Amino acid sequence: MRRPKILGLVLRNFAKRPATIQYPRVKTPIEEDSRGVQYADLTKCTGCTLCALECPADAITMTPIPQGYEVTAKNPRRIYPLIDYSKCVFCYRCVKVCPVNAYIVTSKYDIAGPTRISSEEYSLSTLKKVS
Repeated sequence: MRRPKILGLVLRNFAKRPATIQYPRVKTPIEEDSRGVQYADLTKCTGCTLCALECPADAITMTPIPQGYEVTAKNPRRIYPLIDYSKCVFCYRCVKVCPVNAYIVTSKYDIAGPTRISSEEYSLSTLKKVS
């Protein structure tokens, strides 16, 4: 009587290590030009709202800059693009359409978690706090 083919396959692979990467314990290698988190550099941003208008996922809302931050004269309305990463499809249309190249692109991809994450912390970190 002959053994079934599947049994031989099971026995061969039983002693092998798993083929999957054990993320998040082992970080996955990523390409340098991968599309990760993007956010606006508020020292360059003019608050023109083009990025919010062009966003296909409607993930960008123009939000007032909170008090306590130095805002450049380029942004008289004191607004900035706030990206909701749970809606963002990372198409980078906002990066391409920005007339002043205010967007900073990163390879950061591990942003999933129990809380809603947005670009607020990243964007506001580009401004100086008023003493």
